[in-house]
Amino acid sequence: MKKHVTLFISVSFCTLAVLAILVGCESTPLSEEMTVTGFLSDYSGLERISNTSYRYVNPKYDLGSYGSFIIDPVEIIVNEQTKANVKSWDDLERLRAYMRGTFRNTLIHRYNVVAARPGPRVARIRIALTNVERSAPLKLGSVSMEVELLDTQTSEQIAALIESQETGVSLYSDQWSGAKAVMDGWARRFYNRLEEASGY
Repeated sequence: MKKHVTLFISVSFCTLAVLAILVGCESTPLSEEMTVTGFLSDYSGLERISNTSYRYVNPKYDLGSYGSFIIDPVEIIVNEQTKANVKSWDDLERLRAYMRGTFRNTLIHRYNVVAARPGPRVARIRIALTNVERSAPLKLGSVSMEVELLDTQTSEQIAALIESQETGVSLYSDQWSGAKAVMDGWARRFYNRLEEASGY
């Protein structure tokens, strides 16, 4: 079976991008200079908006005009921290599937994410997880991500975000409960941003 994992060993830290407004989770600081992993199609427009986030919004595009989304398979960029925390391919596959699934299950309430095909009012969501760290009973779980939204007709960036987050959960359930809670929060924030842009 093909593994959708990108090995990325030569970085001093990895970051995370997600299309959303600032989150309510606790934050893991990014470095003063943005590390470029090469996942995003373009990094040139990103601006630092906090010590945990870089963001770009293309003024040419109206986010509220999009009603369908193609969610690409999630990638995981494996750096030294992730290698120390993720012990098996199965863990990587579960995290990839969870990230894609939480976006799909959140957006499907109003938007077409099942049968979407490239065309007018259709955008592509590309996501890479980085800096994955396990939870423990007295330890927050964390994850970073890079994400971009592309217009399927022009292939231009509509928006991009690099962000890092950590959080605890009220009831420790498994070693990835914190990372999954962060992923759920990102999906909800993106959905809310779409609703705002659409006037709902």
